[in-house]
Amino acid sequence: MNDLSTQSISASLPVQGKACVLMFVKAPYPGKVKTRLGKTIGNERAAELYTYFAQDVLVTLCQLPVIPLIFFAPDDARLQIAEWLKGQQYYPQQGKALGDRMSHAFNRCFELGYEQALIVGSDSPDLPLNYLQTALEQLAAGQVVLGPSEDGGYYALGFTAENYCPQVFQGIEWSTEKVRSQTLRILEHHARPIYELPTWYDIDTLNELQRFYQQNQQGQQSQSMAYLSRHQHDIFERCRT
Repeated sequence: MNDLSTQSISASLPVQGKACVLMFVKAPYPGKVKTRLGKTIGNERAAELYTYFAQDVLVTLCQLPVIPLIFFAPDDARLQIAEWLKGQQYYPQQGKALGDRMSHAFNRCFELGYEQALIVGSDSPDLPLNYLQTALEQLAAGQVVLGPSEDGGYYALGFTAENYCPQVFQGIEWSTEKVRSQTLRILEHHARPIYELPTWYDIDTLNELQRFYQQNQQGQQSQSMAYLSRHQHDIFERCRT
């Protein structure tokens, strides 16, 4: 296992083969997405933010030399998803548990003929592009790639068709701080080569949203930041009173 610091990310390895990035999204129904954040800022506001989070993640993915595939839920929301995240390829998530849905998505990608697949969520709108570039480079080098998140889960997971390990989706305590450690234990048990990316954070709470807003004041403004700039008083000031 190789821990990677932010400063040590390089672009020395070429991206080879036929690769794709799987982006998992939910239809942005109030009360169905960003529910922890919704308890603080309201479900309507949280759902609106989620639409921009996902759009910003997709903008980043479209800068990679791979094909993004949108895996959506629920499975009757295709038209809404296609209107929201335009111009992509769309596949319904299948399975009840998160692990079942991710396992099916990887299987689907490999059935389509892709040699490398990287799955990412839609909770980190400022996820650095170079993290994902490094992930693809390490996939091309035959590594299993895992991007750990600060809450104990992961923001990215990647396999090649040859090193795919579906066991990582079984027996995991999803939505807990144990997800990363349990996943690594399974990968090590099955003797998979592991490359860990730098740790990043999801936005699930008001404090994390405030952190995102403060860290992204400079530079090109994303859709998420534009929304927060328009509504910062209602979101940050009123929610603290």
